[in-house]
Amino acid sequence: MPPIALALLLFAAGEASAADWSAWQRSYDPSTGRRFIPVELFTGADWDGAQVIRMAPARLDFGARGQKRLSGPMDWLPPGASAPIQVYERINRDKRQLFALHEDQSGLGRVLDSRYARYDCAGEIKFPIGFWKQGEVRDYQVVCRGGKEVRPLRVTIENIDFRYGGVPHSLRFHWLYNEGRARASNMSYVYSPLKGMVSSEGNE
Repeated sequence: MPPIALALLLFAAGEASAADWSAWQRSYDPSTGRRFIPVELFTGADWDGAQVIRMAPARLDFGARGQKRLSGPMDWLPPGASAPIQVYERINRDKRQLFALHEDQSGLGRVLDSRYARYDCAGEIKFPIGFWKQGEVRDYQVVCRGGKEVRPLRVTIENIDFRYGGVPHSLRFHWLYNEGRARASNMSYVYSPLKGMVSSEGNE
């Protein structure tokens, strides 16, 4: 290929790559530290920049050998409910989790976790969505055991828009569940566009 043609090709590829991030760039206002976090950051799906909360189709294989999978949305009927809800399914070897929108639409939380014989906790936020600000802290009450137990949950935005592993517009947040008393209850997570969760650190 002639040098000029190669240069034009590389320039065009660079322009396309830059354009790919434009929607993500528009979601963040550096003057206020405010960002719209779409569900697509959780699922690793492509995002068109529409600042609406929606359960968009997703299919993501991740992990060192692709042994983890996230897909959905799909209908799931909670125990004792009369109507199904929309959930995403995340599989990690023999672990199966289902995630649904929180009632106030400020995040996605687990509604089923196969590691526990009976998972009946409601009101969890496992991933923040919608409008959040740098350094923002939100507290939730997770109701378990049919209302017999209420556990505190705190979500803190540690870095709302940064480059991680070469990927721009990543998100880091801290997740503190029930004061960090149990394993994997005091964690920092990083999510990157088109990749989903790329890092987890804490008391695993």
